[in-house]
Amino acid sequence: MNLDALDGKNKNEGLTPQDKEWQEMVKNLENNNDGLIRESLGKKVQGVMNESGLPNEDYRSTVGVYGGRMLMEEGKMVWDRNGIVSKIDKKGDEVLRSYDEHTVKEPGKLLKRHPKIAAEKFFHPGTKRFRGSNEEICENIDRLGLSEFYGPHENGIEIKNQEVYTKGAVLQDIYRADLIKSEKLDKIDRFQALAEAGKYIKNIHDKHGGVGEILVSDIIFQKVEDGKLSDPVLNLPDIVWNKEKKTGEKDKKTTDMLDFLCSVYGEEKRKSQDPDNLDKALDTIISNYGDKDIISMAESFIKRGRLTLQGDKEILNFPNTITKKARGFFSQHNKARLGSKTGFEGEMKEKIKDACERFLSKEQ
Repeated sequence: MNLDALDGKNKNEGLTPQDKEWQEMVKNLENNNDGLIRESLGKKVQGVMNESGLPNEDYRSTVGVYGGRMLMEEGKMVWDRNGIVSKIDKKGDEVLRSYDEHTVKEPGKLLKRHPKIAAEKFFHPGTKRFRGSNEEICENIDRLGLSEFYGPHENGIEIKNQEVYTKGAVLQDIYRADLIKSEKLDKIDRFQALAEAGKYIKNIHDKHGGVGEILVSDIIFQKVEDGKLSDPVLNLPDIVWNKEKKTGEKDKKTTDMLDFLCSVYGEEKRKSQDPDNLDKALDTIISNYGDKDIISMAESFIKRGRLTLQGDKEILNFPNTITKKARGFFSQHNKARLGSKTGFEGEMKEKIKDACERFLSKEQ
């Protein structure tokens, strides 16, 4: 997509031809046999909420825009959130995320012993994070030190540094270079990109705390020279922490890392299918992130069933309760976010746990 596709005159006329072309490309990629691994409800929801792609000038990005549309308004690039789809997306996002991190092994026993706790923890858990309002997102932007890149606009959020989107290289697109067929992306070493991403996430965590969500679509490299990447920056941080939930900073950082590791694993699995490359991808991220406390907690999260994914039922010591039986339903949002597939979710969890253990066993 180029900037012409963002012309504000189209905002009330439905999707532009460029947007429709982008959506058709994504549909074709998802149906590819090697596939971009979307399933059932998660895939359907994305098809409605994912209105257009990032406006990169060099290639047609596979990174979708959710909760609004990218438009040019009086020379400004704006994530415009005035449409009805944007409003539905925000409400739906809170509902769909309710069970992303939520696992109660035996809700029946909990209900008998502590009915009030059961109601809160299982039947009405709420969400730890969600797509924020314009004000909440701007607060997140400032907190994360991104005010030179993004800022407030009357219709949503302005992309103040437009070249981040028009000229940058998104980690997701680097992984999908074989599908996009971009010469620029083909030359990039994805493992060097993962190393830089691991260092960058650690820097963000040290300076500003947990982000809210970090996927392969959330790391954008501003400079690409001779296949080498530098100057990473976070994509628009629209997912915010729920202030009504008492979530510790260590928990927030670990949630970011577990999201990112799962997201990368899914992309590497699609791209190479090589066990050595899968281990290398995870090891590269973890070693360059380098925080033993967070990596140890990530391993603990996996053993406790986080993040909620249907395909990990067999590796978890869960009794045959509603938690286990309904895990497929509870996991739909994570499937859509992470690009995961039931057939390898258990394997993915085991591989990430093993990578954490390899790192933790090394003398530092």
